[in-house]
Amino acid sequence: MVDEASPGTKPEGKRKLPDIDPTLRATAAASVGGTLFIWWPAFTLGAYNAIFFDNVLSIWAVATAVLLSGALLRTRGALPWGGWIALAVPSVWILLAIVAPRSHGYPYLHYFEAVFTLAGAPMLTWLLSRILVPDYAELPMRQRLGAVAVTLVIGVLAFLLGKFNPLFLTCSDFDVSGNNSPGGCASGPAFNRW
Repeated sequence: MVDEASPGTKPEGKRKLPDIDPTLRATAAASVGGTLFIWWPAFTLGAYNAIFFDNVLSIWAVATAVLLSGALLRTRGALPWGGWIALAVPSVWILLAIVAPRSHGYPYLHYFEAVFTLAGAPMLTWLLSRILVPDYAELPMRQRLGAVAVTLVIGVLAFLLGKFNPLFLTCSDFDVSGNNSPGGCASGPAFNRW
């Protein structure tokens, strides 16, 4: 913060920006963290009826990084026991996929993968917010649950955007972005928005 008593520290003609409410800052940080995990898997589930492996591996990477960080601390109570379990679930999923691959008659793994990804994102939002957002513990319960709710709402909206992508995207939009065109996409040129 600029000390107004010190001469020459405040540029002439510059107005001080209003402070951001710390409750909003912490709630928004928690919400944004969760939406980064959930929006693309939910969109691909809507557009392609599938969640791509790179989405699942991204969640695995973040969860495993936090799990290993906690293990390095070796501090009793660093995480609640439910947090350790939640962070281990992505690794369990990968082990299940190795032991019981879909090609050998285990198609149910795809459903587990979808549930794990979509349900895991809000849980990771909550857990990572507790760990990474300094003001999170001081937030009222309403705002903490609100951050998880925002993650869920973004997931539902992203799924719907994926499902109804022909309304605002064309097959060429998917091609230009390096993705395969989903079934039922609208024909036409890529729309240059920027």
